[in-house]
Formats: sequence, structure tokens, C-alpha cells
Amino acid sequence: MDGGVRETICTSCVHREVCVYKQTYLEYLGACEKMRGDYPDDISFIKKSDPVCNFYKKKSDVIMR
Repeated sequence: MDGGVRETICTSCVHREVCVYKQTYLEYLGACEKMRGDYPDDISFIKKSDPVCNFYKKKSDVIMR
């Protein structure tokens, strides 16, 4: 990252306000980003993706009335 604020899956999760794993996930994500930054970019055969939370459930984009 370039030092900016980044959106995580927690932002769009229905459990965002009550999640007991959120802080642990964010700490783990930070450690993953640091590790990726320590490796050279010539390892293009490794997919650099965020870890997936087992409890993630996407919040609906539609507001029902």
C-alpha cells in the first residue's frame, strides 16, 4: 500500500459492529501486508490476496422498505 486508508472485508460485513474476531483479523491482515512488503515483486507466481474470514457475510446493498 502507499500509506492510504484501505477498505477491508470487515467494512461490508453484517457482523461489523458486533464481531469478536474483527481486531484479530485486522492484526493478521496487517502482518500479511508487512510480509508482502518484505518480499521482492519478482514472485509473481504467488497470489497476493487478503485472508478470508470464515464468518464473513456480505451486507446487502439493497435497502428494503
